[in-house]
Amino acid sequence: MMMIRRSIYLILSMLIPVATHAQKTDYGIWYEVKAEKKIIDNLRFDLETSVRTNENASNIETFYVEPGLRYKFNDYFAAGIYYRFIQQEEKDDQFHTRHRWFVQVRGTLLSFYRFTFAARYRMQQQFKTYINDVEDEEPLWSHRLRLELDYDIKGIPLKPFANVEIHNLLSKPTEFTVDKWRYIVGVEYTMNKKHTFGLEYIYNDSRVTKPAYMNLLGVTYSIKL
Repeated sequence: MMMIRRSIYLILSMLIPVATHAQKTDYGIWYEVKAEKKIIDNLRFDLETSVRTNENASNIETFYVEPGLRYKFNDYFAAGIYYRFIQQEEKDDQFHTRHRWFVQVRGTLLSFYRFTFAARYRMQQQFKTYINDVEDEEPLWSHRLRLELDYDIKGIPLKPFANVEIHNLLSKPTEFTVDKWRYIVGVEYTMNKKHTFGLEYIYNDSRVTKPAYMNLLGVTYSIKL
């Protein structure tokens, strides 16, 4: 019970900053579809595509396609490499291509009483094709750390979860502040062990993108082929 209480306190402390901002925020919906396919043994091919809206969900801001390879070392640790082809609405109100690649590791840190506490670390580099100023010509390096807590409900294929993610730019090594916070709470329902449907609330707090604060609804679907 003490470990459960500590985990609850941890998640609450992560979400407290969300309630401290009274600034004007934007609203959007993120639609996401994922698929995974076993190649050989523990090697998986992953494919993700997403459409993201803003301006009170009335405008498509971004859409992307992201293939990748993931190797599952055991039930607790996996690593992969991915490429994301992005179409991003830029300042000229037109869509321009961005290229992003990243390496990612994910590991289970702790499992207790149907709770799972995990961490995901991602190192990424992104290139822009829309050049608005000199800084846009340089590739942008950044890294992201996500802490994840979920609960497996006994007898029901329903999994509530809460995540928090920090995003730091590596191009400014003298600055130690977090560039972006992302808080997520949601639930997933798995049908026939292959199809998973998800609904989540996302709060973005950013000092590097505009608008700085966003409330988002995430609608997800995943399939294992």
